Amino acid sequence: MSLDEKVLGRLANTAFHLQYSSVDLIESFRPNQIICKKWLVTEIANYNMSYKNVLVLGSWNGCLLWELMSEYCNVDWFTFLDVNPVAHADRDEYFKVNNIDKNYHSITMSAIDYSDYEYFDLIINTSCEHMPDIPAVYGPTYALQSNNYTSLPEHTNCCVSEHDLAKKNNITNTVYKGKKKMPNYDRFTVLGYYV
Repeated sequence: MSLDEKVLGRLANTAFHLQYSSVDLIESFRPNQIICKKWLVTEIANYNMSYKNVLVLGSWNGCLLWELMSEYCNVDWFTFLDVNPVAHADRDEYFKVNNIDKNYHSITMSAIDYSDYEYFDLIINTSCEHMPDIPAVYGPTYALQSNNYTSLPEHTNCCVSEHDLAKKNNITNTVYKGKKKMPNYDRFTVLGYYV
């Protein structure tokens, strides 16, 4: 079974079993989400395929990211951090319904209030446009995504380029920088660390 078939089946199972309507869970698997997260995970895997502890900031439910990272990398443990407890509940349901062993825990808080970054070897933030810049610290590798889609009110911190994204987040040594043209905006990806 291909990754696409497996993941779509798991999404359908979860949506069918949910006791409430979770538009966010379905939205997190929309085509642009798949394109951008697959791009990010491909670059992460090109750099390094094994990680002990991965922190996902502004994780949303993180199911698609988890599926892709599990397919292309070896990750011992994930920490998903999001301010919305429903996002964590959606992920828990996704794992429960599909009988997936949990290799994660969830933290409900704002990413700007978190401070234990040095514990992780990889920090992922695909929601940089939704929060203030979080400067990189010495130690972890960072995988960041943002965009220039300023017409959405929830996009409070957009970037003008991949170079801007790296600079704003204190990435002094970049392993990868790229831009992908999407229908209504440009998506930027940066992989690197602070030296």
